Amino acid sequence: MIQRILILSFFLFTVIGKGYSQFIYSPDLQCVVNDNVNGNVTLYWTIPNNACGAFVNYTVYASQNPAGPFSQLAQITTASQTSYVHTNALASSNTWYYYIVTNASCPGATQLSSDTVNNLNPAIPEIVNVDVTPGGDVIMNWQADASPQTHGYVIFYYLPNGNAVPFDTVYGRFTTTCMDINGDPTTQSLVYTVAAFDSCQKFSAFNTNPHNTIYMTGGIASCENQVNMAWNAYHNWPQGVKEYQIWVSTNNGIQTLAGSVDSNTLTYNYTGFTDGDSLCLTVRAVSAADTNVVSNSNLLCLKATVVQIPSYLYMTNATVDMSKHIQITWTIDTIAELIFYKINRSVNNVTFDPADQLSVPSPLLWFQTYIDSGDVLPEKNPYYYSVTAFDSCQHIFESDTVKTVSLQGELYDYYVSHLTWNDFELPYATVIRQNLYRNYGNGYQLIKTFVPGENEYSDSLQQFVNAEGIFCYRIEAVYYLQLPNGFKDTLSSWSNEQCIIHRPIIYIPNAFAPYGVNNVFKPTIIYGDPQGYVMTLFNRWGGEVFTTNDPNTGWDGTDHGKPAQMGGYAYLIQFYANDGVKVERKGIVLLVK
Repeated sequence: MIQRILILSFFLFTVIGKGYSQFIYSPDLQCVVNDNVNGNVTLYWTIPNNACGAFVNYTVYASQNPAGPFSQLAQITTASQTSYVHTNALASSNTWYYYIVTNASCPGATQLSSDTVNNLNPAIPEIVNVDVTPGGDVIMNWQADASPQTHGYVIFYYLPNGNAVPFDTVYGRFTTTCMDINGDPTTQSLVYTVAAFDSCQKFSAFNTNPHNTIYMTGGIASCENQVNMAWNAYHNWPQGVKEYQIWVSTNNGIQTLAGSVDSNTLTYNYTGFTDGDSLCLTVRAVSAADTNVVSNSNLLCLKATVVQIPSYLYMTNATVDMSKHIQITWTIDTIAELIFYKINRSVNNVTFDPADQLSVPSPLLWFQTYIDSGDVLPEKNPYYYSVTAFDSCQHIFESDTVKTVSLQGELYDYYVSHLTWNDFELPYATVIRQNLYRNYGNGYQLIKTFVPGENEYSDSLQQFVNAEGIFCYRIEAVYYLQLPNGFKDTLSSWSNEQCIIHRPIIYIPNAFAPYGVNNVFKPTIIYGDPQGYVMTLFNRWGGEVFTTNDPNTGWDGTDHGKPAQMGGYAYLIQFYANDGVKVERKGIVLLVK
């Protein structure tokens, strides 16, 4: 038949080239129907429109082989006849091929033959692919049926039990695509198949190798900073799936290839985005037989929400206040999405214990402060602090460590306070100087500056004999901090207040002369503000001759208003020093005249 068409085409070209334009048209064979009861085959055609000359007959040719040879089966002399019964055809063969020509009195006209048709049902169409459009419709494509008598196609939903439910019909042998606007590929995978039919309503079986849409699901895994995708496999390409490709559009941009996986992998974790991006993702199956044949999944669009982690977390200070509380500060990247902080404290920089847990303010502060008012004794030892930040994903972010300055002191000797302290320590900090301040009752004053590494000092107190005897000190570590995040400043870390109480120094005369130079008996108290002061004097028989509660009032040598006799008198002096310790002195004073 193909050879006949080529010869005819060449002949047509030759005739047209010579100027002839008349043709003898053949009937259009519509369909061929088997009568399995009687064994007959009936041909149906439409009458051709021939105006070139008188009708002679229709000649029907038949063969049991599509390539021939074809034999004349019948000549039909009635021009209006539109069918012919091939009697007992099925007795000799189940398959017959036919074509028909028109004979007419048209000298020089070209005789055309009909298509070659057969008595078989239309062939089962071969499915090319099913594809999901960005708008959520499904397009199914198949190959044109090989049967010339194919009149159209029926499209089916293929069910899990192997049955098929028709939902659409398309007409025309070369109409090989259908759009399903009713199915929803965004909620499930839809499975499709197709069957062909001719104008006599003979149907092929539906294709039992259906093709399915790819249904892809996914969501943002905010803690992992990725989109987790999963989909079903695409089935029934002749050589299977070559690969699955992941295509992504970001912020309404064009889709680009983000990655691919092999045919056995049905998941993908996409990470190429930033917080707040609008993403639309598609999975595309690629045929192993023809990479131009693809199937796209449904479009998954979502907003990227990522739990932001801090790019830095640095301690910036640890300083002791006048209440012996320790104030720590740190700086953190404010892009972070945190839920709480843990304050960590240590006395050895090895074992840290939780000091407290803090909720995170909203909005997040660049600098955060915490005051440790717990069971801390900064005058006993330095403390180490760090901060741990937690987000909703339980990601943990550790700061560096800062060390406080602990100032310790003691009364080294009369009139000498001895002080020691440790260096202030903080990464990215450079200590410039250490200032020592003293307060003996009139406010803190700078008394000396030290370079880093100088950590002790003996302070002479002899010039302060008129003070109350309480000497308090603080160390200020002045440092320059320059962090990797660009922050820089000159800051101070203060030690604890260390107070040294000088015990009272008491000078008691052993004699006095009421009418001489030392005419009053009283003690001289240095570094003291006596509390509960009592001084009592007794004669040799134990009788009380004088008493006072005023440390500035002395005994003038009288006994109940009369001059006392010369001789020794016992005294008892009692009071409480500044540190609460009871002071008591006993002795004999000699009254002379």
